[in-house]
Amino acid sequence: MVNPNEDTEFNDALRAQGILPPKPPSRSPSPDIPHITRADATRALAEIADADQLGDLLEGDGLDSDDERMFEDYRRKRMAEMHQAEKRGRFGSMEPLAREDFVREVTDASKAAPPGEQVDDDSDDEAPKKSRGTGVVVFLFQDSIPLSQHFRPLLNQIAAAHPETKFLAIPAQLCIPNYPDKNVPTLLVYRNGEMMGQVVAGAGLKGMKTTARDLEALLIRYTALSGPSKALRVSGSREEDSDDDLDDDIGAVNTRGGGIRSGGVGVGTRRDASDDDDSDFDM
Repeated sequence: MVNPNEDTEFNDALRAQGILPPKPPSRSPSPDIPHITRADATRALAEIADADQLGDLLEGDGLDSDDERMFEDYRRKRMAEMHQAEKRGRFGSMEPLAREDFVREVTDASKAAPPGEQVDDDSDDEAPKKSRGTGVVVFLFQDSIPLSQHFRPLLNQIAAAHPETKFLAIPAQLCIPNYPDKNVPTLLVYRNGEMMGQVVAGAGLKGMKTTARDLEALLIRYTALSGPSKALRVSGSREEDSDDDLDDDIGAVNTRGGGIRSGGVGVGTRRDASDDDDSDFDM
């Protein structure tokens, strides 16, 4: 009697003629499972745990000296990371600004040294290191103007991506009485007590097609931001790079001393050399 399960030439011939059913597929050998040591498992746990979780693990029973040392090392590392994040992220959102607080929240705040910055006050050098100050961006807006509405969410994105820079918003007419609608929105950029630039009515940008990366590039140019954000690069990876699209000659986008006046005289234009008024912002 023929055993259909036998692996013989005769059975192969019968299968070829369709007398016997085909052989079932052979099972592939199971892949080798890597051996995970207790130390590997402990390290993997430490790498994903936060500082509080590592503290709980350190209070647990049954830890040997190696585990305790590893958890303590990772806990110190997490605490240092949290401390650095707190120092970098003082802001992170665009906040409202009152007119009477402008000097304190903008001019004076821009003089503050960033957390962790070393300023050589007692240096023996002839030119001691000067603080870079803090970047402050003021958004003068009017909700009835479409470009103001377009800029607001973009600035919120940038503020979240650059928590080391202070972003403030104030209605244009509240900040400067009789400020012309044609100049809205306006961005004022301060650092270290000085106005670094003004962006009037989106000059140098792309109007309603302006992206967060476009605004970021312009603010980097005015030193409000230290560099491009990875978060914005990822979110805008399908957009064209905006750096080359910004006007090489900024024109109406003025730097250092725009001479903003009530009624908008001189906003976004270079001041005449004969103008002896040194005020950058006449309220």
